Amino acid sequence: MFQNKKILYSVLSALIILFVVILIIRPTKDKNQKDFESILSEGKISESKELPNLPEDYADHKLMEYSMEEIARILQEKYGKNIDNPAAQIAMIEELMKDLPKLYPNDWVKVLNQILGYAFPNKALELLRMSESLYNYNRFREANMSKVGLMSDEARREMMWKERYRLFGEKADQIWAMEKKMTVIGDSLKRIQESPAGNLDAKLSQYSQTLKEQFGKEYPRLMENKRQQLTEGFMVAVQKDLKVLSYGERKSALREIRQTMGMDQAALNRWDALEEEREKAWQNQQKYAEKRNQLSTKKGGMTAEDEKLLDAMRKQLFGEEAEIIKNEEASGYYRASDERTYGVN
Repeated sequence: MFQNKKILYSVLSALIILFVVILIIRPTKDKNQKDFESILSEGKISESKELPNLPEDYADHKLMEYSMEEIARILQEKYGKNIDNPAAQIAMIEELMKDLPKLYPNDWVKVLNQILGYAFPNKALELLRMSESLYNYNRFREANMSKVGLMSDEARREMMWKERYRLFGEKADQIWAMEKKMTVIGDSLKRIQESPAGNLDAKLSQYSQTLKEQFGKEYPRLMENKRQQLTEGFMVAVQKDLKVLSYGERKSALREIRQTMGMDQAALNRWDALEEEREKAWQNQQKYAEKRNQLSTKKGGMTAEDEKLLDAMRKQLFGEEAEIIKNEEASGYYRASDERTYGVN
């Protein structure tokens, strides 16, 4: 009996200590979180009021240069059409939360509530709840910044999405819709990059199909705005394939990639010409680097005559860039040591 009581007391003592430790180490709420909770629990929003006319030159000025009423009017203009979209709501709130804490460090949450109430009185509480979630999400990211850097991509994504769903619910999918699509595309490029060299056409087809599947009707607009970046992303992923090709084969392959990504004939011709210039420049660099290496490693080092020879070679191969290259080498930088990325440089 005595032994059982002793065990029971030990367990209870351990539980009490654990409880106290949890109380001590648990994250505490800061003033801003308390302000959010206070306003939301009371359910009070700012009274709507007549707003001034839209400032004509508002696009040329920072949002915070205007009065709260003018800011509310500008927000109506910028976000009003899409204010039901969670992604638009977050974009607007981020714009406000970027500067309000600097201007109103002690009560920016109350000012935020005022502006939202002026701009969108029927959605003010919903927008303030979204603001609270965004504030807590930003705190979470800051608190875990060093931890995230040590995690694998998969583990980091899992942790971030778990927190997003906890704070924003199903709206998280809409808020980070673009990130989800780009993650799928990034994963596709990673698989292409890690695959053995060969089947370049199949890889290009796979990449193009992934883009179309992810963006659907938005695909033409995406390509209009991001064609160059998406094309270079694929070229970087297939460097193993491009490196094993002859210059002529590689030039044809690069043209095929750009054509599949939707570039027109005029653009393809300009890129062909640029590829020829790049090839000539790389050949010249290799030729010059070999000569410099030959002279610098010979017994006794380079002589004044050798320096003159290199000067003449630089001018012959690089023209106006000769002096720049000479200065680069004097500072210890050698262009020929750069890694070549076919289709990019």
